[in-house]
Amino acid sequence: MANSEYEYVKREFEFDRRLPPSNWIVVRIDGCHFHRFSKLHAFEKPNDENALRLMDTCATAMLKKFPDIVFAYGVSDEYSFVFREETEFYHRRESKILSVCVSYFTSVYVMKWKKIFSNKELKEPPYFDARAVCYPNLKTIRDYLAWRQVDCHINNQYNTCFWMLVKSGKSEQEAQLSLKGTSSKDKNELLAQQFQMNYDEQLAIFRKGSSVYREKVIDCEDPIKRTRPILTVAHVDIIGSEFWQNHQHILREGKCRHEFMKQFDINHILPPCNWVVVRINACQFNQFTTICSFDKPNDAVALSLMNECASLMMEQYPDIAFGYGFGSEYSFVFHEKTELYRRQESLILSSCSSYFTSLYMKKWKTFFPHKELMPPPRFEAEALCCPKLKILCEYLSWRQAECHTGNQYNTCFWMLVKSGRSEKEAHETLKGTLSKDKNELLFQQFQMNYNNEPAMFRKGSCVFRQKVHGSDNGVTIERWDVKVEHVDIGAGFWRKHPWILGE
Repeated sequence: MANSEYEYVKREFEFDRRLPPSNWIVVRIDGCHFHRFSKLHAFEKPNDENALRLMDTCATAMLKKFPDIVFAYGVSDEYSFVFREETEFYHRRESKILSVCVSYFTSVYVMKWKKIFSNKELKEPPYFDARAVCYPNLKTIRDYLAWRQVDCHINNQYNTCFWMLVKSGKSEQEAQLSLKGTSSKDKNELLAQQFQMNYDEQLAIFRKGSSVYREKVIDCEDPIKRTRPILTVAHVDIIGSEFWQNHQHILREGKCRHEFMKQFDINHILPPCNWVVVRINACQFNQFTTICSFDKPNDAVALSLMNECASLMMEQYPDIAFGYGFGSEYSFVFHEKTELYRRQESLILSSCSSYFTSLYMKKWKTFFPHKELMPPPRFEAEALCCPKLKILCEYLSWRQAECHTGNQYNTCFWMLVKSGRSEKEAHETLKGTLSKDKNELLFQQFQMNYNNEPAMFRKGSCVFRQKVHGSDNGVTIERWDVKVEHVDIGAGFWRKHPWILGE
């Protein structure tokens, strides 16, 4: 990290909220605008089995990727992931856990879409938000899961009746009025009498949701007959005690009571009248770039893909006033008066991380038509709040200083490696060198003027809205277009673009 005068913004304004120890952590992921998304993709009503199977596939991938998840429960466009109580995943940092989980889930959702929906085009990027809930003991974690399955039953029974009435010719308003005030027994009778349907014979995946866990099975090939864990998706009752008695390795048994679950929700609200910065950063990106054979030290196509995602983020979130990115990271500045998600930190971070991941996945083939996207990328996100414009501008200056320092070092490092030195030798050569030393090394050994390298590599990318004038049938019109530039973002830039961070 560069030791610049701007680094105080990290120390003083970035959040480092850690979830309390000795608590079970539940990360609940929920689809954003999935009512519209399901309509756009013509999902079957009241349940689309393929859509639910896709969610289950994503949940299974989550348990494969993150060993600290011991159980998952999903219904419709929602999934809850239970982390063991002693987990030290990301040192229990809330923003990291939320953003990485929702990003990876989104990445798998897009990647596996064609496998599940072979004849359906993915028409818009799906994205999810997430929240963390902490439960102090096994009783409350059991009750939480029971609460979600009770919700599954109530909602599915209502939706089954509602859509049967609509399909029989009633309007949606008439169907709602018919069901108003009805009990569970009334709905069962309605289905039996009007549609000759036994609700209890509907698919268990619709009525009970999906449970994902590691089942212990005996390894027949092992002479000692040891058990090994197998990932299992089941559609069973988890409200009663039978499931837990038969699977005591997941959670221990506890009494059920689930009417007070919401009091455990963590609901951090970002302070008002502060500029909110969401910084998104790719996880294990060195490994990802090696697998995908990105050019070193910079891959212009990969950076252009990041810029495209950032531009589309600004279209999706009108409250983003400015974006700055380099390498595998992007910082998005939300206007100080934003009320996105009522300033709930977890929802802002998770939805941004998820939507950025979805865009990255969806746009990959546009930029890399001949490269397979493997493994699924994932992005973490964190937030900081800047109470004054001066602090915000210095935060952005700090990130640009990091861009320059990191890129200059990487340019020297990879030129040395390409010239025949080992990576260890290249590191030793650059140890303790100043910026001036690196410029001289590039010029003397490789006849390279660092200042002539592409500005996108040296300065990073700024994304903002610019007013442009056009014409429509001879009438002059004004509109705001998203623009990408690679420039210094010092005081001169802000004087030239006062509307970006203006009131």
